[in-house]
Amino acid sequence: MDLPARAQLYAFVHPVCWPWLWFQLWRLGAWIQSSKRDVLFRVDRYGNLRIDFISDAPRDPSRYTYEAPAVPAWAEPRLASDMPESLAATARPALCVTALPLHELHLISAYDVPDTS
Repeated sequence: MDLPARAQLYAFVHPVCWPWLWFQLWRLGAWIQSSKRDVLFRVDRYGNLRIDFISDAPRDPSRYTYEAPAVPAWAEPRLASDMPESLAATARPALCVTALPLHELHLISAYDVPDTS
């Protein structure tokens, strides 16, 4: 944090609390340097820091990154399908006719019992 930005903070805080503000800013600066993250904070009249927001962690370059296809899916509808092109050319839309009855009967049979007669 540069000096003009700190001067505004020191002007806001009571002079008796300047050592506490310096210590809080020093701790925050050390944490920012070690974690490589930015913070949005506020200071009260007594030099206490309240962190409102913390930025996302830096990206790990070795992790997987999504590479978008060169052609968008809406420009080529066949790219959004798993159906082969040869089959897609001859395919017709299916009719929505159910072959199953509207009600199904379920039969629960007893275990086979040996015949003792």
